[in-house]
Amino acid sequence: MLQQPIDEPALEDAAWRDFVARLADHLAGQWPAMPQRLGERYPAFIDLAVQQALLRGLAEVGNVARYVNLWFVWGPLFHDKPGFQWAQDILTAHAPQHERLAMHQLVQRSMVELARMPGTRIEPAALDAADTGVCLTFGPLGRCGALTRRRQGAEVPPPMPRRCCDLEAVELRLLDEASTQPGADSHSARGGALQRYEFDGAAWQRVPVPAPAPLRIVAGSPCPPLLNLLSPQTGQGAVTRLQARLRMAHVCNGDVHPALLFDGPHGRWGWVGHAAKAVSWPTLTRDQPPPPAGAGTVQAEETAPERYRLTLQTCALRDEGEALGVLQTALSVWPAEQWLLDIQRTAPTDAEATQTVLPQGRLTTPRPAISTRCRLERDGQLRQSQDLKSQFEQGLDDATAQGLARLVDAWARLPGLAAAQAEAALALLTGRAVCTWGWQVTALDGPALMRLVGELDLVAAQAALDFTGVWTLRGSTSRVHLRCSGQSALKCSLRRDSDPPDLADVLLPAATASWRWGFALEIEPQADAGLGLLQLEAPPGGALVGEAGLRPCTHGRSGWEWFARLRVQEPVTVRVRVNDPLLGGSVSTHTLLPVSTVIDWSMG
Repeated sequence: MLQQPIDEPALEDAAWRDFVARLADHLAGQWPAMPQRLGERYPAFIDLAVQQALLRGLAEVGNVARYVNLWFVWGPLFHDKPGFQWAQDILTAHAPQHERLAMHQLVQRSMVELARMPGTRIEPAALDAADTGVCLTFGPLGRCGALTRRRQGAEVPPPMPRRCCDLEAVELRLLDEASTQPGADSHSARGGALQRYEFDGAAWQRVPVPAPAPLRIVAGSPCPPLLNLLSPQTGQGAVTRLQARLRMAHVCNGDVHPALLFDGPHGRWGWVGHAAKAVSWPTLTRDQPPPPAGAGTVQAEETAPERYRLTLQTCALRDEGEALGVLQTALSVWPAEQWLLDIQRTAPTDAEATQTVLPQGRLTTPRPAISTRCRLERDGQLRQSQDLKSQFEQGLDDATAQGLARLVDAWARLPGLAAAQAEAALALLTGRAVCTWGWQVTALDGPALMRLVGELDLVAAQAALDFTGVWTLRGSTSRVHLRCSGQSALKCSLRRDSDPPDLADVLLPAATASWRWGFALEIEPQADAGLGLLQLEAPPGGALVGEAGLRPCTHGRSGWEWFARLRVQEPVTVRVRVNDPLLGGSVSTHTLLPVSTVIDWSMG
């Protein structure tokens, strides 16, 4: 047997009509004079009052009932009548999400106005009693459009609040772990717990970072939707604690309010009443896995924060003025660690750097080593930097040697070339580079940004390539020299400690050097090598193109990586003429080096 679908709109409409009928009966019992005077017009009176409540943004059934109840006291559309400007002001002063506050103040002001009226037919106590009965009867029903869901739910809502209960002010500040130890002032500010690296003109030093100023929230000053703060990872320093200090304007029940809730990966921590007025708790950041290639191989990685939610609860009711209300804000806790990386790579002298290379990439002398020194610190503590050093020496320098061997091998494969040799010097990313980075937060309600400060004094690339050989072509024999040399500097100061600029705007293109070095060809005819004479018709085309420095990480992580690329972007071609006294002259074009990737290296 097929089950008929539930007609939710019809059920909701029936529940709403039932509420209106119950409200009419309830108020008729509370104020019997009104239905007696209106007679058959009484249901229309109730319907009109309910419609006007909805038009004014009242959505909670209890607030609709409280509004209709005031029509029995002041008459229909009382807030639009002369002398009731105070009622109109209250209804329009508060946002729709503060309808409870608006109705509370409307009822309280009504009782004040009744007390001022001599010989009034309705005593303030009668209105208070009627309002109490309305709240108790209709407050638990829920909201317009969701009456059936409220009926189906098992949870019993709390009574609609009617007593003043609100925060006067909230102060949020940071404490360090030391300030919470026995004998320490529990309200002392977080003093100098965080330090960062700065260059003083002579050396890089750690300097204290002022703690973010306490954040004060009062009525009319909205609670920021997000707070940012720094805290060390587990086991890496004193845990940062967040302290909340609350001042209440009114309290409905000291066993219930104020209530402070702190939700996160730990679950929920909560404090109520007096215990919530001054409380602090640890805020831990997420443990960050190091880069797969080792610490320091990725710079300025924008790691993820730990997420929390802070909620401060009261009834959010005042007899007059704006209520501070229920406050809720998200927290992002970022790693506090600050890094310093100092890289020094000393290129060999020209005499040491020159390598004699034979065909097939076989070296006649050992590959000269570039001296690499790395110093890596985290918060003043030395970290193991062997992985970083290996990335340069077994990574970049080996890739350079292999790429150079492939380039020479391509030269040796030139048709007609014999006795191919090469004297070559090639070094990438030599000199000194110092960078410091880490998350920075200057205000609790401000952004978190990845701070980076650096000084680069590098030679991105330097090369002196001299490929030689004896080239036999159409009856001519000549000794040829293919040369390429150049040097590209990478020298700049980097600073990003404010927002903007974006980190990419600081590093690109300042932290990357690019170059394009052309080739030159010399031809030396050999004596008694034949009748033909080889001559250069036009300079060779093509170039050795490259770039090196820092770029966004390409290994599936954020941050920046060292990289170097070198390639023959276009084939190195030359146009030559062979003059023969018997056969005459002939012109031909030859590819000396094909398009190829010499080096494509990145750290990690």
